[in-house]
Formats: sequence, structure tokens, C-alpha cells
Amino acid sequence: MQLIANAIEEYIAPVAKLLTNSKHILAVRDGFQLAMPFIFVGSLFVPLLYPPFIPTHPGTFAQSWLVLSRELRPLLLPAFQLTSGLISLIISFGAAASLAKHYQLPQRFSGLTGCISFLLLIGFFTDQTAAIRYLGGMGIFTATFASLYAVEIIHQFYTRGWFFSMPEEVPQITRNGFALIIPLFFILLSLSCFNLILKHYWGLPFPQLMETIFQPLIIASDSLPAILLSLLVCNVLFFIGIHGSILVTGIMNPFWLSNLAVNQHALAAGQAIPHIYTQGFWDYYLLIGGVGSTLPLMLMAFRSRSQQLRSVGKLGFIPSLFNINEPILFGFPIIMNPLFLIPFISVPMINATIAWYLTKLEILDRFIAMLPWSMPAPIGAAWAANGSLNNALMSILAISISWSIYRPFFNVHEKMLLKQAQRARSAN
Repeated sequence: MQLIANAIEEYIAPVAKLLTNSKHILAVRDGFQLAMPFIFVGSLFVPLLYPPFIPTHPGTFAQSWLVLSRELRPLLLPAFQLTSGLISLIISFGAAASLAKHYQLPQRFSGLTGCISFLLLIGFFTDQTAAIRYLGGMGIFTATFASLYAVEIIHQFYTRGWFFSMPEEVPQITRNGFALIIPLFFILLSLSCFNLILKHYWGLPFPQLMETIFQPLIIASDSLPAILLSLLVCNVLFFIGIHGSILVTGIMNPFWLSNLAVNQHALAAGQAIPHIYTQGFWDYYLLIGGVGSTLPLMLMAFRSRSQQLRSVGKLGFIPSLFNINEPILFGFPIIMNPLFLIPFISVPMINATIAWYLTKLEILDRFIAMLPWSMPAPIGAAWAANGSLNNALMSILAISISWSIYRPFFNVHEKMLLKQAQRARSAN
């Protein structure tokens, strides 16, 4: 295990650190973080717009819920469409503003430029009906491309002094506005020419062309191998002390949001919900108590005979309920502790495999809403799948499986700590 740890630290860690600290990946991550409140609020409307129960008899609770849903739909549907339906537009602003902050550029002007660039690329000016679908989850890649391109052009123009400079006496916002004129003109002209080239040679706007090119990758992202690879990368990096979930979520967020948008559209149309791998699957089946599904370890530590583990259990009890497990990762410790390498990686993989096949067999429901990752797993699993009791039971089953696998490793670790404490008392 030490050889494996050394190999990971020598060959994988430098690449992971480079990607994790990339200003462009951080900008995209910040764009998603800016969009999260709108996604959460939009998801709260789903059970009211699309009842989780199918009424079988008049006068039942399910029938009453359906009637209430129909009455509330004119009120709530616009709010749902303007939150979940504008995710890509929000991301384009957030990613552009974040990258502009890194370059010390005007953030609001850069964010608005990212939005305009995105709308231009999806062809919103020519065919609004076709472009509307890309304002939501389907346009995430185009949004990130457009926003990063816009800010990089602004940065290059500012670096070379290619902008209108105003006296210091002029208000700051006015000076920033005039400085943006030349790079903004170039951005819009270049993207317009780009659109014409795409239309001439391929007859497709940029987002449709990207869908065609990346269709195999999109399909592959909603598969069990994609889930297991995500877990392997995340947990191995965490094991050596690198925040692997930042890297994995940064890569998977576009796929998760795209899959979620398709699931919501299918739910609204009364069709079968197609996608399994969304953020709800990741958060409420695989990260129960935090990375590595360590909630059972906290419960074991809470009543441990070891003073060290008992202290960690008391300290980490409340955070672990909300999927925050840094006290356990560093207090046991699990990070760089070869004893816990096997369960730390294998536990979420086993849970993922079980949950995947149970979902394929239609025993578990697919997720149609995004909730905060800090929500306790059984509650989040049920709520994000529109009130699915089976999903809540799957989270409880995952906790039980995690307990069974972690227990023998915990017992060995506890005995080692007790012996160390006994030797320390004898030495004193």
C-alpha cells in the first residue's frame, strides 16, 4: 500500500494539483456555485408542479395533491422555468466574472460580456424557439466556452493597452465601460464570423455541433464505469490529501446538470425519465457522511474505547450528518493511513454498483431535482427523486453496507490506538 501511495503522490498528485488550481477550472466551478441557489429553488417547485403520487381513487390525498398542483401551476411554473430554465445563462455570467476577478478585470462588465457572447453563440438572435433549450442545462458547455473566451479576449486587449483610456476624474464605472468598447466589439464580431463559418460548412449552431461531437461522451457519462471512475479519482486524491471532489464535480457538473434538465423535461412531458447519474445519485448514495461514505465510522467512533476516536466522534457527529467529514478524515486519520485505503475506495463503489442496478431494474427512482449536498442522505435521496421512499431506503442500505465493510478495519485501528495509549501510559 505504501508503494501505491508513493506512486500516486509522484505521478498523479502533480497533475491533479495542476488541474485543481487551474484558473479556468476554478472559474467554471464558481459559475456553477453561482447557479446553485437558483437550481435549488427551482427544484423546490417540482413536487408541487409534478405530483409524486398517482391518484387511484377520488377523494384520496394523492387526488387532492393533483388538484392543488393544477391550481398552483399558473403561479409556480414561470418561477420554475426562470430558475432551472436559465442555468446556462447564469453560469456564463458567473464563470466570466470569476475569471475576470483572477485577472483583476471589471467583474460585472466581464460577466455581462460572457452572457452576451453565450446568447450570440446559441443563435438566440435568429431562432429563439430552438435556442431556448440551451438557456437551461443543455447549453452549459457553450456557456463556459463563451464566457472564458470573452474574458481571455478582454484580458489580452487590456494587457496590450488596446482600449479607450479615460482621465482619473471620470467615475470608475464610466472608465470601465469605455475601456470595454474595443474588446467587446472584437468579441462580438469574431463570434458572429464564427457562427457564419459554422452555418456555411456544417449548417449547425455551435451548441448543436458540440452535442453531435460529444454525444458519445455524454452517453458514456451516464454509465456505471463513469460513476466508478469518478469515485476512484475523487477518493484516491482525497486519500493523499488533495480535495478530489473539487476536480470531479468540476468535470461532471456539466453532465449532471444536462442529465437533470433532460429528466425534468421528461417528467414535465409525462415520459419515462432516462438518466441515472446526476448529482443526487452522487450526493445521497455515494457521499453519505462525506467522501468515502464515512458516516458509520463517526457512529463507531462516538462509542469507541479509544479516547482519541471518541473525541473525534463527538467532534464530527453533527458535521457528518450534513456530509462534512474533515474531522474524521484528519482525526482518525484516514488520509494517508494505509489501513483505510481499501474500505475508503471500495465502500462507495459497492454502493454505486448496487444503486445503479437497482435503478436500472426500476426499483429505485431517478433523480429529478437538485438539493444542497449537505442535506442528510435519506431525506435528500427521497426529496430529490420527488418523494421516493425506495431511494431513502437505498441510502439506509448504503449506510448499513458501509458499516459492515468499515467495522473490521475500525476494530484493528482502535486496537492499535489502545495499545499506543497503553504504551504511552507505561512510559510515563
